[in-house]
Amino acid sequence: MAGQVTVGAIAQDRAASTSAAGWIFNPSWDKRWIILPALLAPIPPLIYYLSLFFLERYASFDAATRMGVAEDIVSLVVMVLAGGPHVWVTYTRTWMHPEFRKREKIWFVASFAVVPFVAIMALSSELTRTLLLTGFFFIASLHIIHQLSYVVRFYQDRDAVKPSLRSRLIDIGAVLFPLYPFSSFRMVLVNENSMAFAWFTQWFGVDTARAWKFHIGRVHPMLPDFILSDWFWMANLAGFLLCTTLWLVKSAREHKLGILHKPKALLIVCAIGVGLFCPLLPNLDSSFQGFNLWHSIQYIALTWFIMRTQVKGGVKLNPFVKWLSSDDNTGRRYYGVALGIVAAIIAIIMGVALILSMAQGVGMFAGSGEPGTLTYKPGAVLQAYYLLGFGLLLTHYFHDAFLFNLHTFKDKAINTRV
Repeated sequence: MAGQVTVGAIAQDRAASTSAAGWIFNPSWDKRWIILPALLAPIPPLIYYLSLFFLERYASFDAATRMGVAEDIVSLVVMVLAGGPHVWVTYTRTWMHPEFRKREKIWFVASFAVVPFVAIMALSSELTRTLLLTGFFFIASLHIIHQLSYVVRFYQDRDAVKPSLRSRLIDIGAVLFPLYPFSSFRMVLVNENSMAFAWFTQWFGVDTARAWKFHIGRVHPMLPDFILSDWFWMANLAGFLLCTTLWLVKSAREHKLGILHKPKALLIVCAIGVGLFCPLLPNLDSSFQGFNLWHSIQYIALTWFIMRTQVKGGVKLNPFVKWLSSDDNTGRRYYGVALGIVAAIIAIIMGVALILSMAQGVGMFAGSGEPGTLTYKPGAVLQAYYLLGFGLLLTHYFHDAFLFNLHTFKDKAINTRV
């Protein structure tokens, strides 16, 4: 993630010398921006249910439209405050970073094709949009888990004990599986011939079982047959139980020996808690936004920390990025500019949405047709988001897919190469 762009050896030495022992930066900063924002995960679902309440009381929408508008409100709040800024700061270390442009020319140029590709897929038809969003759901979950793996690796580098490869892999396994047991169970519910659907129906009734089928927003992802089989959720549950048990045993042993790395352990506990919590709520769109909120805050903070480290290490940077990253201890300038840029992009999206609404005769939020059918057309705001915002988000994934895979499991969390 943020630490996977060029940082010189001097920068690494300075980072180590200015960071509190065992912490990425210091205890208060790590807890405030890296670990404890996990406690904010219930806020997006709370906003969703409050929005539903007020929409039902004061608006004349039907039930499906109320649900869609409430989901859009949650997405907008998270996008403005954290999601959008976390996407934009990526470009301070890729498109705007001299070393990235110099060393990764093919990846740099190829990334500019993501926005038009996404717009074409999202607006061509309901089928292509469903294919795109299906891929997005899985990529997004892997992206979040990959970032957590990177942060775990960052703490492993800060551990004075220098954990073994086996110990490091157990830590990674502990954050890898929590999101998937309940999510995969709800995916299998889509198959009404599965044992999962039969059991859930026996416990809660057929209507509840159908309501809890896996879907996000207005989209029911196109799930392949192997995902709809009972072995899929059972395998994810077994993986979770195995990896969590190994981690608990290892952590208990480390605690007994007095060598437990407490910041890393606290991060992993939070990852397990949030990963298990989010898929349990009825509305997955808002509950996954809770995980996204933690992920985005964490990403912004880490990106600022690494760019700050580069400035102190004398790494050649774009003058604007250098100015942004030179805010020595607070990061307010870095976040504030990102927030302003996101506000400007949202204003552009809303302007485009107004034009689309008038030209197509669709509502700003409410679409036309039955959601989930091939004739459904999204509301104007969502269409405008598909034209620009969604493509920038997937470009962020495109960049991080390269950076994560190249450096997360290398010698150090902060690497000396792009």
